[in-house]
Amino acid sequence: MSNKCRAGALVSEVFNKEGVKYLFGIPGGHIYPTMERCEELGIKFIGVRHEMTASFAAEGWALTTGKIGVCTGTAGPGFTNMVTGMANSFVGAIPVMHLAGKARVTENDRNELQDFNQMAIVASMTKHARAVTEPERIPEYVGRAIAHATNGKPGPVYLEIPRDLMDTEVDFSTVEFQKNYCLDSKPQGDPASIKGALELIQQAKKPMIIAGSGVWFAQAHNELKKFVEKSGLPFATRNAGRGCVPDSHPLFVSPGYNHPILQATMVESDLAIVIGTRPGFTLSREIFRKDMKIIRIDIDAAELSNQLDITIGINGDAREVLKQLTDRISQGGYPEWIGYINAVKQQFAGFFVQMCDAKHTPIHPVHLMNQIAQRVDENTIVVIDGGDTATWATLAIPAYGPGQTLSIAGTSYGPLGVGMGYAIAAKLAHPEKKVIMVTGDGAFGYGAMEYDTCMRYRLDITTVILNDGMWGMIKRGEAKKSNGKSKFVGVHLREQVHYEKIVEDLGGYGEFVTNPDEVGNAIDRALASGKPACVNVVTDPEIGPPR
Repeated sequence: MSNKCRAGALVSEVFNKEGVKYLFGIPGGHIYPTMERCEELGIKFIGVRHEMTASFAAEGWALTTGKIGVCTGTAGPGFTNMVTGMANSFVGAIPVMHLAGKARVTENDRNELQDFNQMAIVASMTKHARAVTEPERIPEYVGRAIAHATNGKPGPVYLEIPRDLMDTEVDFSTVEFQKNYCLDSKPQGDPASIKGALELIQQAKKPMIIAGSGVWFAQAHNELKKFVEKSGLPFATRNAGRGCVPDSHPLFVSPGYNHPILQATMVESDLAIVIGTRPGFTLSREIFRKDMKIIRIDIDAAELSNQLDITIGINGDAREVLKQLTDRISQGGYPEWIGYINAVKQQFAGFFVQMCDAKHTPIHPVHLMNQIAQRVDENTIVVIDGGDTATWATLAIPAYGPGQTLSIAGTSYGPLGVGMGYAIAAKLAHPEKKVIMVTGDGAFGYGAMEYDTCMRYRLDITTVILNDGMWGMIKRGEAKKSNGKSKFVGVHLREQVHYEKIVEDLGGYGEFVTNPDEVGNAIDRALASGKPACVNVVTDPEIGPPR
């Protein structure tokens, strides 16, 4: 690189220093200097078909690697198209950097192309947001943003750079770069709180761990496994924490949502150990009895008392706190309690089997989910999108590794359309693994053109569509409230639409399935095709998941 460069290239230099591998977005003149230098440095630009997908792909990168994801959009509409993903990352505390262009400083408030007050929008949905005002300080701003996104409680950050600053020529040799923008120092738990927690665990007869995203973003999956196995404590995982200890582990209880198994066992539990997560839409406060003792571990001290009356709170990094607990805890086990949990699990499995009719037509949703689940192993990443489809998938499809279940259910924001961005990122991060996306016909429409993206970058993901011809979660919810009197405005889609033809016409592989005996075979053929693939399965619209 010569001593002279456009200032936008300085962004890429910090990205390279901090280990960024991909930049997701759509080309734009306001951001082009950064895109160009990223390619020169080996940071691949992944050009998607909508900036919302770029935002979700950056989020998906964080969810499947544990590292910051980065996306970009040009000024004005490119920026606003990223906002849904930004909001989801904020609600889910996911480390994503959103880099946006901005109209030239001289164009502010003059009705020029794509001029818009972008900073006013991002304040409520970012952990840190800044507009660069001096081109030579770009590295400082980029490094600081990455540090904010990844330290403490993670979350999205936003940085905008006006076009004239992006294009300003600077002398590279005079620009200051820090040696370190992010450090590895992580806070441990207070020793007195650690001691109190160990005493509560020792006294408990029916303890339960509920581990969430804080475990994953602390990269504490190995520490959680060691703690579980030494203590003998049963566990549930949720959100980005799904699979941090595989569902195949003998002490696994269920996904850590309002799952029938977790609800049944929490009624009996006398101690909950809540690590890096919080109650809300997918984990009701009511699941924690008023007389239940609660140990809560969180990197954010304010979260310790959020919505729950706890017995002991430990403010610290999940990885460090789990190390402290594991070092001091005695080898333990709860054979009677585990026996009870296993009986509940067997009862639920029996109920699920009874629900499934492998010969039912149109195809039973549980039969479809069972066929998908049979093809999931430790080398499979599962992406979940949709409404009722996501509920079915959460109930039926296991998580066999950390960063290998990326789901719309991972936050309470619930934005349909996460699927293609997540799947693209997962395949880029783990090209050796199968990537199966499970989605509904409604959610599929948000990102169908991203199959063009998959073709351009040779990403052989396999999508399985639960095609019931409607917005099922809305229709069933309204039907329940209306006592059969609803006119169901706007909830119906066309029946048996051949969505797989879109994929085929873009160069991928597609199958349309109406025969229940062919579901598994069709998925196998799609996975073996070596192409971006779509298995479009017509399911019974009269069958919805249990509420």
